[in-house]
Amino acid sequence: MGKNLIVLGIVLCVFSFSGCCLRFSDLALDTVYHVGDTFTTSGKQVKVERFQWGGGAWTDEGRARVDGRHYARGSGRDMNAGNVNLKFLFDYPISKLSLKFAEFGGNVNLRINGDHRNTSDFIDLHGSTVGGVLVDVQAVQEGGHNWYGSMTLTGTIDDVAIGGQELWLDDVCATK
Repeated sequence: MGKNLIVLGIVLCVFSFSGCCLRFSDLALDTVYHVGDTFTTSGKQVKVERFQWGGGAWTDEGRARVDGRHYARGSGRDMNAGNVNLKFLFDYPISKLSLKFAEFGGNVNLRINGDHRNTSDFIDLHGSTVGGVLVDVQAVQEGGHNWYGSMTLTGTIDDVAIGGQELWLDDVCATK
């Protein structure tokens, strides 16, 4: 069954005109990836990179973990980025990237086309242009510091990485 899901994911990514969505459901629950690791999900590679703290210092001590709690409120398992950035290795350029997220504290990083931003919350970037790409964030705050929402990047995207201290992602979809 697992191999069938992987093959289906690859076929959908290769032949879908609308693009490719990473749902992380083809990865084993609780699998951990460290800075420097690259993993494949839905037929696409994701590289785990170092993370920039709110104060500007960089760390390579974080990890990404496949999580089944559905914090990002997406369709599959979440990828929990804990003090790491996830560089999505799509077939660039793409014109749009959308995702669902949950962030529970600390800071977040967003890098588009080499333009790196470090902010408290993704909502801080709503309506801004990063790397020549428009950032649209729709989110609600629940329980103090917890944010749940979606982010859409629109424009010519040649490179993107996203990370956080306590961040969960799902349904990361790229459109040519």
